[in-house]
Amino acid sequence: MVIAGYLAIVLATVTQSAAAKLFHRREGDAAAFNLIKAATATLLLALMAIRGFSLHLPTLLFGLSYGACLAASMYTGYKALCLGPMALTGMLVSFSVAIPLLFGLTVGGEALMPLHLVGLLLLFGAMILTNADKLIPRRGGRNTERSSYGLWLLLVGMTFLCNGACSILQKQHQTLYPEAYTREFMLFAMLLTTLVFALLALARHPLRELMKGKGKGFGALAGLSMGLANFLTLTLAGLESASILFPMISAGTLLGALLCGRLLFRERMKGNQYAALALGIAAVVLLKL
Repeated sequence: MVIAGYLAIVLATVTQSAAAKLFHRREGDAAAFNLIKAATATLLLALMAIRGFSLHLPTLLFGLSYGACLAASMYTGYKALCLGPMALTGMLVSFSVAIPLLFGLTVGGEALMPLHLVGLLLLFGAMILTNADKLIPRRGGRNTERSSYGLWLLLVGMTFLCNGACSILQKQHQTLYPEAYTREFMLFAMLLTTLVFALLALARHPLRELMKGKGKGFGALAGLSMGLANFLTLTLAGLESASILFPMISAGTLLGALLCGRLLFRERMKGNQYAALALGIAAVVLLKL
């Protein structure tokens, strides 16, 4: 059952990223996309939580904190996917696994084995290799390209930090309340996220205009995928240690994003990026051992 949960999380995460890329090709409005995405996930989780719902104040606080980080991650992640290639963006963001991993090894008191240390070194080596071709500026390069790359990298970094914070909140909640209040946690989080994106979207567009936008189905698909992935991750957080759970999800997401980028979007990667991918996969495998 645990393996099936991992596979479902990876599939849902990759589907979410692909839907964002496809939506951007038709609409391009991040606020509208994220509103549809958040509202769909909220509806899914409300249906899941309606039976046996329990109002638990600590879970409410955890959920709202998670929702704030998730809203920031959704927006910056969407913009990063729009500016850069899906495979490379997904690969860099997946390295946010380092944040909950370090949290688990320090605050959580999880053991740091020699192989884990090697894995961490490989993980950060992969992050450097990913951008190796960008470290040396090209002569005659256009300023607009450098500016666009800098914005993309900033958005990836913000998504990286927000994703790491989300993972820590999930793990800490399930450490305190094992296998309890998972539906309530996610429902509180998605209610706040939906409110944030509703305010952002309505501040820019009338409701009637938002409803006329193209690609709403991709936003709904992303919302269903996000709700499922987050709920399953929270559930597994009560069964696995952070040093195993998040690296495993990261490894699957790396492979899934690469395959989806190549097969669906016909994206090409450079030699240093393939080397970074190999190092990243090796790192998360070692971190699991």
